Amino acid sequence: MEVIKSSDNRTVKHISKLKDKKYRDEYGEFFAEGYKNVLDTVTARPELVKSVVLSENAYSECGEKFCDFNTVVIADGVFDKITDTKTCQGVLCIMQKPKSMPPKADCCILLDRVRDPGNVGTILRTAVACGYDVVVNNCADVYSPKVIRSAMSAAVKCNIGIDIAVDDIKNMGYTLIVADMHGDNVFKAEHSGKYCIVVGNEAEGVSEDIKTKADKLLALPQSNMESLNAAVAAAVMMFVLKFGMRN
Repeated sequence: MEVIKSSDNRTVKHISKLKDKKYRDEYGEFFAEGYKNVLDTVTARPELVKSVVLSENAYSECGEKFCDFNTVVIADGVFDKITDTKTCQGVLCIMQKPKSMPPKADCCILLDRVRDPGNVGTILRTAVACGYDVVVNNCADVYSPKVIRSAMSAAVKCNIGIDIAVDDIKNMGYTLIVADMHGDNVFKAEHSGKYCIVVGNEAEGVSEDIKTKADKLLALPQSNMESLNAAVAAAVMMFVLKFGMRN
């Protein structure tokens, strides 16, 4: 196996460019880092794999796990310069971005201007766990390295629609349920049929325009706090509305 030893190598430069949204959009690609993240990602969507990139040390330790994919080996010192984290274990994969798709499941969650990458990634993971499709409107880039680290393989496991109008969601037959601190208690809410939970910006909440189109406003009951973290609120609402309260 040939080992890339120069930072001027074409592949090395390509990976570095993918840290920038401009180039992720231009190439239609992103990268995931970390042994478990990469293994889960390439296993979940092998058809999207462009290449698996390993440091020399990682290739000697786990290269056989990725033998079914185009594999690139980079000298340890060069690999350390291109990685976005110090804990990636010398394992990285370049993936084709999945196509943006409108929701198809009976339940979905729409993120309205959620800007924190950690929140976006965590919500994606929870959505996969609960069986929700996801719509992201004016949010942190789903395919940025920070979101991908937080989401793990969820970024390719769930159906994600990017910048889909709320009116279109409603026209698909979804009941629009907006998370709002002035809404009714979510633990007492009743619903039937298809629904879409809307979670808003960390500081401003859901936009007034979307609120005017809501079929329901639901809230998590709280004591002595004005609001909850967006990812925490989204997780509780997804579980409660999907599975209800279990004794």
